[in-house]
Amino acid sequence: MRTIFLIFITVIITVICVQNPQSVKLIFFGETQIALWKLLLAFFMAGIAFICLLKIGRKKQRVYEQEELDESGEENNDRKSQLSDEDREFLS
Repeated sequence: MRTIFLIFITVIITVICVQNPQSVKLIFFGETQIALWKLLLAFFMAGIAFICLLKIGRKKQRVYEQEELDESGEENNDRKSQLSDEDREFLS
């Protein structure tokens, strides 16, 4: 499903870039002319990079939270007290 989604997005971006060949005036630290398709593609790539950075930060946060849970002995003891003797033997 992910592959189909990526192909679909790639086709849409390609069509948008092909349909917008005109140049536009860009005023950012000076005035310059740039092709609209290049500008659209640059903003699309910047959006992808931003989303990737957000996902990396979320993964690090999850790892940190998991380490905190592993270090807390009380929660593990509570779970072990609910187990039967057979289950404790199996886990040992």
